[in-house]
Amino acid sequence: MTDVLIIGAGIVGASCAWRLSQAGLSVKILDRAAPGSEASQAALGVLTFHGRPDTMPEPMRMLARKSRDYYPAVIDELEEVVGERVYFRQEGQLILGINEDDLASLEETLSVNLDEGVELERATPEEALILEPNLNPEIAGALYSPNDGWVDNTALTQAIVRAAQQAGAVFEQAEVDSIEDNNGQIASVRAGETLYESDWVVLAAGAWSGQIWNVPVKPRRGQAYSVEGSYFERVIHSPRAYIVPRDNAQTMLGATVEDVGFNASNTPDGLGFVSKGAFEISPTLETSKFSGAWAGLRPGTPDDLPIIGSTTDFPNLVIATGHFRNGILLAPITADAVRRIVVGEVPSFDLAKFSPDRMSLRR
Repeated sequence: MTDVLIIGAGIVGASCAWRLSQAGLSVKILDRAAPGSEASQAALGVLTFHGRPDTMPEPMRMLARKSRDYYPAVIDELEEVVGERVYFRQEGQLILGINEDDLASLEETLSVNLDEGVELERATPEEALILEPNLNPEIAGALYSPNDGWVDNTALTQAIVRAAQQAGAVFEQAEVDSIEDNNGQIASVRAGETLYESDWVVLAAGAWSGQIWNVPVKPRRGQAYSVEGSYFERVIHSPRAYIVPRDNAQTMLGATVEDVGFNASNTPDGLGFVSKGAFEISPTLETSKFSGAWAGLRPGTPDDLPIIGSTTDFPNLVIATGHFRNGILLAPITADAVRRIVVGEVPSFDLAKFSPDRMSLRR
């Protein structure tokens, strides 16, 4: 029997395992696949909160900013623990208006974020092109967010897994079927014929969470691909696509948002959608050399907010899922909140808007 049993070995589950193990608790992590092999591997590693009111609700913007600001310290800590530096850059993001129709959304983004105290600057098309010469010279406008960044999400997840293991966490490959309760407490987790018992259970199974427990999480496919070569120095984001540099050797283009169940295949239509959005950002990419494509299943919720916290009916069940396209970004602050819940400390932010019991999940 362990103190904490975590279901899901993606970046959120692994981060929870790391922080809980550091707190002196015995932790076991169960996942049907190898650690970090699902959405955590398929992500593009963007550490930006986008800030667009039409795509990111206010509670999410707050949470994203807080978690983004954790990252420099997290990267330093991981280097000290595992002995390797995870690729991480914090050189800002350009948010583009490609045409005149995009400018109203751009201005709303600027206004809302300045009201919230976010460091965000208007950039003229000429200024944007000086920063990034491979941009479409016909862009209509731009914003510059100097504190945004990106990370090698695959290397990051594996470093967190190693850090958790060094702190005492045990990862086991097992497909969880159900969480079982007894008199108002979670009593065990069933995986095939095996029952695992623990004092606490953390559900961090991403898009598969709704198959294990009654949470309104469904998979939303994201397709992306990479091209060879370095074209940009920072993240580029438009209403229809985003571009992420990686290791000065390749450039990643993304991404679709599709409701297709648990189908994680690439399709010509999906990659075509990504190409269209990326090429309007940078026509130069049309002649780039294709490197590879992939798809992942993001965990979506009805209100596009993650589910973080204990349930009213089962206080020893902590939910940490539904992060949609922001699992990499939100992993540090989610893990901190889960640790605080389990050890009896007050979380660093108000959990009410992310509660498993909130009304907006019932629509």
